[in-house]
Amino acid sequence: MNRNIALDTLKLSMALMVVGLHTGFLYDFTFIGGYLTVNGLFRIAVPIFLIISGFYFFSIALKNNQIIWLKRVLILYVFWMTCYSYFWFSLPDLSFIEIAKLLHKILIGYHHLWYISGMIGAAIILLLLRQYSSFLLFSSVVLTFIIGVIIQYSGNYHLFQGSVLDELFNHVWFHRNWLFFSYPFFTIGYLINKHSLHERVSLKLAGALSVLGILALFGESYVNYYQQDRYEGFDNFFSLVLVCPAIFILFMKLSVTGYNKNIALYSSSIYFIHVLLLNIFRKFTNLTNTELTITVIVFSVLASFFIIKINNRLKFIL
Repeated sequence: MNRNIALDTLKLSMALMVVGLHTGFLYDFTFIGGYLTVNGLFRIAVPIFLIISGFYFFSIALKNNQIIWLKRVLILYVFWMTCYSYFWFSLPDLSFIEIAKLLHKILIGYHHLWYISGMIGAAIILLLLRQYSSFLLFSSVVLTFIIGVIIQYSGNYHLFQGSVLDELFNHVWFHRNWLFFSYPFFTIGYLINKHSLHERVSLKLAGALSVLGILALFGESYVNYYQQDRYEGFDNFFSLVLVCPAIFILFMKLSVTGYNKNIALYSSSIYFIHVLLLNIFRKFTNLTNTELTITVIVFSVLASFFIIKINNRLKFIL
């Protein structure tokens, strides 16, 4: 089966960005450089993953294979949540609060696994709404995306300081969730495929929009850096809704074809395994941020070689 190697390479690049995001890449050399990458450029990674997933979900839904897809992704989620259970699971006491915390962790996901639970939630919402027109779907994308960004900014800038809203808005799961984050980007990918926008948009326009979007993202991140509460992390940016679809379409237009699936498998494996290695190296070493980034990437690639071998037999871990 023909694969778009350019798109697989994009996925690998995004996986490496996620590693850099979690390790605080460049912060040991330059704070502003670290900020503009970790709380700027690297934030395109997960939205682009969601766009890619939504793009291929259109074909899956068209063939009425959505239940098979949901089962596969749910198994993937359960497998990796189980692998990381040492870091998040403990038997709760019988209090309502402790049980609620455990259920919250199971539903939202440990650390980076929120992406999988968010994708499942986004797919379920889309399945419930897909019979409606593309205009209504696009309107729901705009609405949920804007609400998510407003919650992020309201929390980080403490616009409701001292209120319950401020406390809620500063919980990352309140805006980075299946509704306000995953659904908009997942549905953008779905709509791109449905209306063949990747074919109708020219390579030149996709490139121009990508450059414009990256500049806008850097600008937005730079403005946040110079505000009073710049040390708080950002997941939701206004500019992501421009730059992420543009970059995705750009790499779809490049269309470097091939048959080898290894690049895609390495991107998935690095994404899933890097947090385990990150936890180990943080516990037993004193590596600086950039040293930690490089070390985790190298060992993630090495570990991925064996994970891919296992996946060839088990078929459900990547």
